[in-house]
Amino acid sequence: MAMLTPDDVALLLKREGSEGYPGEASDSEAAVQRRTQLLAPVLATCQLAWDSSLSVIDLLAEKIGDGSRDVAWRVPFGESGILEFFIRFVALDGISPTLHLHALRTVGNSCADTDVNRGRVVEGNHLVAIVHRLQDESLIPFTVPVLYNILVDYEPAQIAASKALLNQQLITLLQSPNLTNYTPFVTYFCKILFLLSGHESEASVAHPNTVPILLRLAFQPPFSNDVDDFVSLASSAAAYLAGANFQESMVQGDDFGFLLDAYRHSLTAFDITQIDDSDSADALKQLRSALLSSLSDISANDSFPVHHPLGSPVPETLLQWLQVPNNALISAACLALGNISRSDETSLALVQTHRAHEPLIALLSNPEIGDPQVLHAALSFLKNLAIPAPNKELLSGLLDSSCIPRIFTLDTLPQVQFSAISLTRLLLVNCVPNVKLVCARLSSDTSSPAHDRSTVHAMTTLFTRSDAEPTKLEAARSVAVVCRALHSNPVKPILPEWDPEQPEDREDDSKRREEFYSRHDVGLLLAFLVTQEKWPILRSEAWFVLALMSRSKDGASLLLSLSFRDRVTGALYKAILGSEEGADDAVTEESQAERLPAPEETLFPTGGGVELEPQQVDPKQKDQMERIDRENCVVMCKEMLRSLGPEFPELRQSKWEELVKEGTALLIKEKGGQ
Repeated sequence: MAMLTPDDVALLLKREGSEGYPGEASDSEAAVQRRTQLLAPVLATCQLAWDSSLSVIDLLAEKIGDGSRDVAWRVPFGESGILEFFIRFVALDGISPTLHLHALRTVGNSCADTDVNRGRVVEGNHLVAIVHRLQDESLIPFTVPVLYNILVDYEPAQIAASKALLNQQLITLLQSPNLTNYTPFVTYFCKILFLLSGHESEASVAHPNTVPILLRLAFQPPFSNDVDDFVSLASSAAAYLAGANFQESMVQGDDFGFLLDAYRHSLTAFDITQIDDSDSADALKQLRSALLSSLSDISANDSFPVHHPLGSPVPETLLQWLQVPNNALISAACLALGNISRSDETSLALVQTHRAHEPLIALLSNPEIGDPQVLHAALSFLKNLAIPAPNKELLSGLLDSSCIPRIFTLDTLPQVQFSAISLTRLLLVNCVPNVKLVCARLSSDTSSPAHDRSTVHAMTTLFTRSDAEPTKLEAARSVAVVCRALHSNPVKPILPEWDPEQPEDREDDSKRREEFYSRHDVGLLLAFLVTQEKWPILRSEAWFVLALMSRSKDGASLLLSLSFRDRVTGALYKAILGSEEGADDAVTEESQAERLPAPEETLFPTGGGVELEPQQVDPKQKDQMERIDRENCVVMCKEMLRSLGPEFPELRQSKWEELVKEGTALLIKEKGGQ
């Protein structure tokens, strides 16, 4: 058979390709078979030229490389052996650069969107040779796109390339002093690295400095000035940071600052609204999210504070971010600082030494700030800071009516409302000075409606307005904390502004509380706590608070009004007797019956009395919860009967005395069995 000339080959590929058969389905079996047969003399010519060491092989390779751009020849090149013939040249040294170049072109074009040919490359173990060819920097403009065409959307090739140490080759090139020679192809580098990063094998074979090298490069011109280049490099770094080993390396080393720099640059160097290409804008958004996720994951590492203690560069940068006029940077700083403030020692230092809360108080007090992300991040960070007892009073500025209570009114941001009321509760627990603040009148002007209101009023309003059960729960718990403080401490220092009307009553704690309760509907919230069934431990906490309140006349009066609610009575019966049976009858009879003479029997069975005190529940002793609830409820009923005396409705009195007797008998039985 006579050899074909390069022009013959070019003519055949053009005539029999897509141009010669417009409208034909190039992947049909008939079309593939016809073209495969036509390639037999082409392959024979190439083989003869190679075997005969003829220089025409370079020109033949060029014509075939040109033809490979036609999608119609992709599968036939594989079926005919053309692909296999030229791919072997990739591994050979000592051949002409032209042959290398066009062999790479043929391989890359044949594999584009063609899995059957990609499979041939992988099965023939040819990826190793292609990866090795990256060492020839003059061929990088061809080798890198070829690798991308083979790897994209084809996992077997990605895994094989990972095992062939493609990452190490690419990262080495990105550090080359000759990088400027192939700068336009860096985005291909990044696309390939992104594909590799998702495979388990990559973690153990990738260059250990992959992430910092990519981030440093992203932050350098010209890449830092071009949104697509920057996003490509930084996105590849973020993809590798999903791996635990790269995160650990970032924790232990000095490279976390590069991540902070990249995130800040992504926010401040590019304005998404000014990016015309929608794909580029979307990619930048995704990058910001990925970098923030990496920042969160790494700063949450248990050993992060050990390697980056307060006072070191990373925390100092984050603290500076709290003061910049950029909500995204503030959110990121709150997220990272919140992660490292999980110990009391760090939280104390952040408040008492670094004053981290001060810019956040200003932020939350700014009526112009309505960004849910930054509000939620700030509140979440502050919740960590509010846990250590010494911090609570120092954070009291948060309870100013212009700060957290402002957040209570943001009904369109329910998750932010929840964070705000949760933080409020933390600030109140075991901090009487803060309880005093939330109980203070909102205005000293007696003609103002705010004169009879306080932040407690804002809590009760949030409870009634919110549809979110967790928010209602936190509001109710916050009010319970206030009630507990009012019934466990001298009242006048906490409620100095709530003087009873009669001057002679102003030294009476009970009268002062009564004045406060008359302006605040706390009963609704307390009723919610004891009737909800989703969180038993919180219900138990509420029974304890109610038992404390029952020991004073004002508290007993408030609780009496609660007891007329069907669900509260049912919950009380269930807590004492283990069943709500009889509760409905008690409420119905009381609403219908006339007042009857009080029974003369004693409160406790003869010889069976026990001394009872309110008992606080230990969350660690859930098995004791039922007994403690019973004891607290018996105490509450007994104390209400004592505190109210003749003011107690007579029919209810008989029911409750019977309830107390039955509950006391159960307690005696339980204690006798211990």
